[in-house]
Amino acid sequence: MDKQKINLIDINKILIRIDSLEDRIAYLESERDIPLSTQRFDIHLNEDQKAEFSDVNISISSLFETRLGEYGLAWLGNIVLFFAIAFLWQYFNDLGKPFVSLVVGLVSVAAVLIMSHYSRKSFAYLSKMFNLFGFIILYFILLRLHFYTDKPLLISELFAVVLLLSLSGVHYYLAIKNHSAVLSSIAASLALITAFVSNAIVPFFLITLVISGLTVYLFWKYNWWKPLIYVLCLTFFTYLVWLIKSRTTLVKIPNDLTFYYAFTYFSLTTAIYSLVVFHKENQAFPASVILSTILLSGMGYSILMLVLVVSHFPKDYVPFFIIISVYSIVYSVLLKLYSPWKYSPALFALFGFFAISITIIGIYHFPSSFLLLVSQSFLVLILALWYRSHIITLMNTFLLLFLILAYYTLSGELNSVNFSIPIVAFLSARLINWQKERLNIKTDFIRNIYLSTLFFALLYATYKGIPGQFITITWLLIAAIYFGLSILVKSIKYRWMAMSNLLVSACYLFMVDLAKTDLIFRILAFLVFAIISMGISVYYVKKLKRDERI
Repeated sequence: MDKQKINLIDINKILIRIDSLEDRIAYLESERDIPLSTQRFDIHLNEDQKAEFSDVNISISSLFETRLGEYGLAWLGNIVLFFAIAFLWQYFNDLGKPFVSLVVGLVSVAAVLIMSHYSRKSFAYLSKMFNLFGFIILYFILLRLHFYTDKPLLISELFAVVLLLSLSGVHYYLAIKNHSAVLSSIAASLALITAFVSNAIVPFFLITLVISGLTVYLFWKYNWWKPLIYVLCLTFFTYLVWLIKSRTTLVKIPNDLTFYYAFTYFSLTTAIYSLVVFHKENQAFPASVILSTILLSGMGYSILMLVLVVSHFPKDYVPFFIIISVYSIVYSVLLKLYSPWKYSPALFALFGFFAISITIIGIYHFPSSFLLLVSQSFLVLILALWYRSHIITLMNTFLLLFLILAYYTLSGELNSVNFSIPIVAFLSARLINWQKERLNIKTDFIRNIYLSTLFFALLYATYKGIPGQFITITWLLIAAIYFGLSILVKSIKYRWMAMSNLLVSACYLFMVDLAKTDLIFRILAFLVFAIISMGISVYYVKKLKRDERI
């Protein structure tokens, strides 16, 4: 009877402990306060039993301590172990015994990997850290067989590069086998480091190109979006460091040819990352990943091209940007037809037209190029109609404003440009008003920008291009045209522009013409001013009476 009672007590303790452990697991997952069920079991336990199961009662501080001890110290310990093995390798290498240092290093790596294997069940996270740092230590040892050492054990650079890439290949194999995005990121990092330390230009670019393609493929197949963003940034950073370094380092290919290689591979790498826009949306990755990839690759490519052109081709960059513009426009058309991401065609089209602008500047220079640049703005707006893109319309508007301000700051003396600006602004405003539903424009904000540009640009153009005695008369006629347009298109905006033009004309008439213009032109200006003012007044009287009758 006593034995049966003892067995029941033991079974009860086991059940209580199992329930408590389940509560602990649930608490660790939810990160809440002490589970109620654990508190409930504590009520029925005596002091000895509470002491026995005290490890189940977790607080926030103990949770933090557990994580710090399990994860933080695992990282710290492995980092310290890495440096210990590296210094041990260096010690024997400095003694003039490179083969001994290699053996010591390989034995150390084998020991770390063995610890990883035998600790995988009891200490899962520590085992992963052992495995990770074991391969990193192995890569470091293999790297120092030829690179960054005065006494290389491997004389052949090609064999050393192949050996290092083989280790990266093993990482890729394990990443795919274990479905690990982290391992794929490590494999890409090791491969890019190998490419960078290589002194040969072609292998450097080929390795980075292959790694970029493999990263996009793994994103396409397994939706590994974090490695995609990471490797993209690392690739462009590696390119940038290489480009800066190449200015002070002798290369094995003639200098000009080297940077033609650079332009080719920079462009191919960016094109590879741009392929993500054909990947259909799913729940395995955030929708913002596609946009982030396009923007990051575009910004990275722009920075690389800026450094490349400024450093090496300040006068011969036109062929580069012709190629970029053709590719971007053609690719944007393909995206319009086949990409599921509706904003992607607009982004590539804008980049293409930006490249065309740089090409025009390179061919015609300032200020002659402004005429084509302003005209291009209207062509971009027409293209936006086909794309049905509000983004292109908005960006084109601000680019035109920037272009106009740059022109007035740098020159402002060419009549062809002065009069083309208000013409383009007027046509753009009419086109936007006509097709605002197609362009998904909800307000008059963009149209008001074009109308304001029309108003001030036309005043400036006539002031610069018309003889002084005819300026006031011309401005009065423009006011009459604005007023006629307001009646024709039934828009109050043009009436306000007409009255503003009359006000400016009046100020100029009394402040400038009375002092400088001949009497006959003053008489003519006053007559025209009186006729137009009274004509507008008659219109408003009739309009008010008509409105009262209605």
